[in-house]
Amino acid sequence: MSTIIMSLCWPLQGMSGPQKAVLISLADNANDEGVCWPSVARIAERTCLAERTVQGAIKWLGQASILSVRERMGRSTMYTLTPAAYAPPQDTHPAADAPPPPQLTTETPAADAPRTVIEPSSEPSPPVGDESPSKVSKPKCPSQAIVDLFNKTLPGLPQVAMLTKDRITKISARWNDSTVHQDLGFWAEFFELVGSSPFLMGEGEGRDGTKPFRATFDWLIKPSNFVKVVEGNYNA
Repeated sequence: MSTIIMSLCWPLQGMSGPQKAVLISLADNANDEGVCWPSVARIAERTCLAERTVQGAIKWLGQASILSVRERMGRSTMYTLTPAAYAPPQDTHPAADAPPPPQLTTETPAADAPRTVIEPSSEPSPPVGDESPSKVSKPKCPSQAIVDLFNKTLPGLPQVAMLTKDRITKISARWNDSTVHQDLGFWAEFFELVGSSPFLMGEGEGRDGTKPFRATFDWLIKPSNFVKVVEGNYNA
């Protein structure tokens, strides 16, 4: 427990009881940098709250800038508490002695009074060419950078010498499976997770005297294998 983080969190106001309970539970686990990684189940157990309530409180704390969340493959989520950046939502209400808003006192014209109609000076401009509202483009998949990261992180596995069209297609598919995958930091953790698995690194014993299995880049980026690695199935 960090007394520094705890002392900064206790005075904070503007949140519900469950939100404060989750915040204090996280602070009780954090180091002096505000970093901790308890599971949702553990937080729920300590605070006597339902897991869904805990998840809702974590989401709110993130929106209030007091907490940042980082998913880690095959491991507990990492939280970083930033009490100094806390920005509680502000409800705007008019002051008690504020004057009432001004009232418009426009008189209704008589029924037989002439009406003035203002014609538009020009026709609205038609769209030029195929103009359409701009769309947010997805980040382009850096296939070569991912391959280079594999070769650098896992020199004990067969190295990738050629970036073929088939490999580019499969890497791009994994990249676009989730926005979480669209970050080289994710791929660095992915390959580190592979390197921490004796089975994937070929450090086990083969069956019936055969050579032990050793993962290849092409094997790792197949959909089913990719998911199993991300979920930590080979690190149990």
